[in-house]
Amino acid sequence: MPTINVNRTGHGRSPASSSFNTARTSAAASATDSLSGDHNVQFFTGRSKRFDRIFLHFDTSGITGTVSAAHIDIDGGGSSLDPNDTIMIKSTAFGGDGGTALATSDMFSSLDYSTAYSTELTSWNASTNNEYTLTAAALADIKNNDNFILAIVDHDNDYSNSNSTATSDVRIDFDTTITLDYTLAATGYTHDVIGVAAASIGKVNTVATANIGKINSVD
Repeated sequence: MPTINVNRTGHGRSPASSSFNTARTSAAASATDSLSGDHNVQFFTGRSKRFDRIFLHFDTSGITGTVSAAHIDIDGGGSSLDPNDTIMIKSTAFGGDGGTALATSDMFSSLDYSTAYSTELTSWNASTNNEYTLTAAALADIKNNDNFILAIVDHDNDYSNSNSTATSDVRIDFDTTITLDYTLAATGYTHDVIGVAAASIGKVNTVATANIGKINSVD
């Protein structure tokens, strides 16, 4: 399974506010680019509320084939709070091409909450691997775009736009490498041959199936 390392990382923290909506939709009070050590995805609630989001950029210019499956592996940092549900969503941060440091304006204006790039991750492993399974929307954008940019956000409050009384926190270790692993869809002749399933055929008359468009003029 081919692997791409993350190209750029960033962390944004919203201003603290007594208003859930203000905290959620404001530009960041601080934005940090090229991360090291532990940084978190968080919804903090109390007298004031605050959001922390993580932003990732991958260079996918080398992927031109159809992607049939993909996941992103991230090592957890130190202890995290429960609930710790997170999700990846589409973003246009880093100038849209990974060439610009994370801006405070990226904190909310770059987010596309209508496009989930992963399924919800409902648990978190500290100091070991966490795997996000990517959605069909993510697979299409990996193939079609040179830049694959996402944000990791709290699911139950941030993504769901729901003001909860529960603080959530997930810590990520940026001293380890975040990777995007993907599988390309099979190409070439995909029909059964003499009763043998196409998935079980690597070659026909010594020709690799990836190089076969037709057999006896049949597509």
